[in-house]
Amino acid sequence: MGTREDYVRASLALSMIPSVGGGRTRRLIEHFGDPGSVFSADLASLSAVASIGASVAKSISNFSAWGEVDRLLMLTKKHGMELLTPKDKCYPGRLPHIYDPPAVLWARGNTKALKNDFLAVVGTRKPTRDGRDVTIRLTRSLIQKTTVSIVSGLAHGVDTLAHAEALRSKRCTVAVLACGLDRVYPAGNRSLALQIMKSGGALISEYPPGTKPESHHFPARNRIVSGLSVGVLVTETGVSGGSMITASAALDQGREVFAVPHGLWNERGEGCNRIIQRGWGKLVCDADDIISELPLNMRRDLSCHSNGNDTTEYRERIRERLQNPETDPSEKAVLRFLTDQERHIDEISRETGIASHALLGLLLKLELDGLVAQVPGKKFTLSKL
Repeated sequence: MGTREDYVRASLALSMIPSVGGGRTRRLIEHFGDPGSVFSADLASLSAVASIGASVAKSISNFSAWGEVDRLLMLTKKHGMELLTPKDKCYPGRLPHIYDPPAVLWARGNTKALKNDFLAVVGTRKPTRDGRDVTIRLTRSLIQKTTVSIVSGLAHGVDTLAHAEALRSKRCTVAVLACGLDRVYPAGNRSLALQIMKSGGALISEYPPGTKPESHHFPARNRIVSGLSVGVLVTETGVSGGSMITASAALDQGREVFAVPHGLWNERGEGCNRIIQRGWGKLVCDADDIISELPLNMRRDLSCHSNGNDTTEYRERIRERLQNPETDPSEKAVLRFLTDQERHIDEISRETGIASHALLGLLLKLELDGLVAQVPGKKFTLSKL
């Protein structure tokens, strides 16, 4: 059977053959015992495996890119990544049971976190104020009342909000990328990606180092987001958003789907309404609507409802930040200027005297800290949460 290194090397090679895929890789390994034996098999033996056939068998038999396999293994080590197969203890427990599980997964950060129970939180890249607020509140409540960790795709908008709230709530979170882990996408979330890893979470991808975020990678990425999870929460999405693909993948995988309803004129929430209308998912009014569908071992005390002091707690956090002598003067200037009214970034820059290029990074930091909210049109307000 060989060493683990041999097993990983052969698994990586199988993943590089376009016609094979995760499902066929699993069947081949089940049939021959290990991936190395797949490459030692003759054409007749390969063709006899269910769903393989002569064409795929020939692609396996003709594989010769072992130099590229070894190059990728060197890059993996160079970038401090780990390469996981379904045989490894840290490979996510629910993922091998989907139709097309990744034959290999690249990981950075704490790979032990991948064995947690996950709930996916997904949605539009441009949430409305209501969409933003409901994402934060539901994520926070789920973390307070359950043992689940949050998984999402690190995209702008809902994904970012869910990851950031998990970090604020001291719960590790996992991000699934649609590119190589050496080139975080979107670039604006590199800081968030580092925070995820530093806090005990992880980044994962089925794409090797150096892979760019091609458009067709995102639907494939979404099946991993749902496949990791016990359920998928869609907080706000349009009818054609990637979140709809994630919800569809979740249904195919036998996962629970949850959706937040939105007003009829909110196009960014129309996808959620469609999910509910078609019976694809459960309508969610609060976190308990989700928690009641989770296994008992993932629930905490359901009587632990919010005490209604979110706003008071938020104001206290603002006050402490303003009074702290170590707080950056620019942060204080922004927090003093902002109110619950929407302010365009140019207005903030003009009134605080902070250059726009520096202000963007500062506002992102305050948003990740839960103190500032961004709304469409490059406008910002105090979070009020």
